[in-house]
Amino acid sequence: MFKTSYLQKQFYSFLKIYKTKPIKNNYSGMKIDHCFALYCFLKKIKPTHVIESGVWKGQTTWLIKASLKNVKIFSIDIDLSNREVIYNDVKYLNQDISKYKWNKLNKNKTLIIFDDHVCFSRRLDFLKKNQFKHLIFDDNLPNNHISYYTPKMIYENQYLIKREFIKYSNVGRLIKFIIRYFKNEFKNKIKVIFKFTFLKIIYPELIDKKLKMKFDDLRKQIKFYYEFPPLTKFNYKKRFNKILTNFDEKIPNKYNVKNPIFKKLKNNKKINNELNTQYSNICYINLK
Repeated sequence: MFKTSYLQKQFYSFLKIYKTKPIKNNYSGMKIDHCFALYCFLKKIKPTHVIESGVWKGQTTWLIKASLKNVKIFSIDIDLSNREVIYNDVKYLNQDISKYKWNKLNKNKTLIIFDDHVCFSRRLDFLKKNQFKHLIFDDNLPNNHISYYTPKMIYENQYLIKREFIKYSNVGRLIKFIIRYFKNEFKNKIKVIFKFTFLKIIYPELIDKKLKMKFDDLRKQIKFYYEFPPLTKFNYKKRFNKILTNFDEKIPNKYNVKNPIFKKLKNNKKINNELNTQYSNICYINLK
């Protein structure tokens, strides 16, 4: 989708925009790797309408407006109270994307950005019904790294291995887990490991036949799938430091990440501090 030389050239144009970002610390939201990816996708696709599912503080909304002219934006979040940047010409909605009718939009000119931490398997019926063509998925992690299905897993024909970590100090989550555990028909197959400060729960690999059919159908509908590369060499330990430190997880033997755009960036402390901290194989999908 992009040549490395093109991305290297575009990055410095992007950096001029990125340095003016209104939110200086976008913790838990897009940082420089994925913001650059989104910038390039927007410039390439040139949508007339953008639906962003997941707003958080509003950094993505700002970037869309900074990257495109005359674009109509629908910004969706079930909790809009976290916004630090708000625009009068953006349509803000506070229910899930599936609750609204999108039949009046030109699907060939509409882009959806999924950054809402919702399992991608829950989006398949919605996408099929509405016939959207252009999708971006932000937290596109592989198996063993996230608790829900992502396009990467489906595209690579993986089935979710779900793990959960609950600190003993989090009484609310512990109680909810205990209730779920005793209601679960597969509780005898759930493995609970007692660590010093937390519980580690490994759920059984269950393959639902109907879900498998939906995955097979989606793969047939994918015209083009592209994972955006990291800016510099992917730093696994930095990206997953919290999991490795708090939950005693071993580094998997395989984690496919594309070759970086740069071998090394110029010495810029603010940029280097952000590199790979939120990188999660952000991808673009073009459906038939």
